[in-house]
Amino acid sequence: MNFSLRLPLFVLLFAGLSCLSGCNQSSDTAGSDKESPAEVAGSKELESPEELLKKVEQAIEVAQQKYLESEKHSPWEIFHGILAFRKDYQIQKDGKNVNALEWIASGITFEDEPWFQKTEFGGRPHPYTRENAFEGHKNQSLAILAMADVPLDYKFQTPDGPITVADMVENAKKEMQENEEVTWSLWALVHYLGPDAVWYDKKGEEWRMSDLVYMQNNTITNESPCGGTHALFALAYARNTYRNAGHRLSSYWLESDQKLQRYIEEAKAMQNLDGSFSYDYFFQKSACENFQERLETTGHTLEFLMMALPDDRLNEEWVRKAVSLLANDIIDNKGEKVNYSALYHAIDGLVIYRNRMDPNRTAQLGSKSYQTPDESEAAVKDVKVLKPVTPPAPAAPALPPTPKKQ
Repeated sequence: MNFSLRLPLFVLLFAGLSCLSGCNQSSDTAGSDKESPAEVAGSKELESPEELLKKVEQAIEVAQQKYLESEKHSPWEIFHGILAFRKDYQIQKDGKNVNALEWIASGITFEDEPWFQKTEFGGRPHPYTRENAFEGHKNQSLAILAMADVPLDYKFQTPDGPITVADMVENAKKEMQENEEVTWSLWALVHYLGPDAVWYDKKGEEWRMSDLVYMQNNTITNESPCGGTHALFALAYARNTYRNAGHRLSSYWLESDQKLQRYIEEAKAMQNLDGSFSYDYFFQKSACENFQERLETTGHTLEFLMMALPDDRLNEEWVRKAVSLLANDIIDNKGEKVNYSALYHAIDGLVIYRNRMDPNRTAQLGSKSYQTPDESEAAVKDVKVLKPVTPPAPAAPALPPTPKKQ
């Protein structure tokens, strides 16, 4: 779908969210003079960057010890573990640790359904069936494979034979539709195809990566899942890929950067004194004494920030304060039961922070991180030149569906 003739729209409306038990609204002009325990904790002196990295590493190790079990936990949960720990993620099967990616590629099932399916256009991870079973959003699992940098030729077994990541990418391209949630599709396709990609969907309509950016720009953040943090993360991932391909920001790509800058400052403005981010995300400032809900909101917000912030802002006090609070929370509550989605998104944020701050890991990040912009001519390099895309032949008339047995 080509949006090139449309005027850019940037409508950002706020939708109210209710504070749950244990969470308090606050503002700069109203509230109690009495400091909460979290606010008292926020007055402590910050660690040095080196000490903070050690604490982050400790929090990551704590989360690694919470092994999910192959017969107990769902694809949705295990995929979130791959998001956090990438290709090295391990789960327990029959009491032994196994590599999660290798295990899910072996043709296993969940609730008598295969984890992966062949399709008319290639293949896909099993789509949504119910909450917290298979993927919760279209192309969510493919985006997580992208985050783990699983190669295009990696194979997954299905009941009808193997499929590759490339088959899943092809299916995602063909199944693109206007007016649908685009977050995970943008995240996955910009990783595997690059920011200059052009393709045709199953109806023969042309799509460009900038069309997906346009759609994501116009998402109302506070109406999106998890306060819009996933949408902003995907937008930052796409912008980073575009910039690191040597392009100057313009058009929808510039608009995406402006949106990201706005929400970076929103997160900072609504941060609590202890370093946690607002329980209401970007709607209003609020604090929460509940560990699980702090893990959910601060973890998701930090994850977005770690993808969106440039290198030269990672050492700012407010950023380090949030990293320290989140790492401490995970360490201090290591014996608590947790929502694994919240834990793994929080760990993803800490992993990205660690990888960007550790010089030995930074070189491996590529387009996943956002270096401080360099508009010099020397920055324009290694730009992929795409071959012209040939439109597909008109599809044959569709046959009536075969009646399904009841």
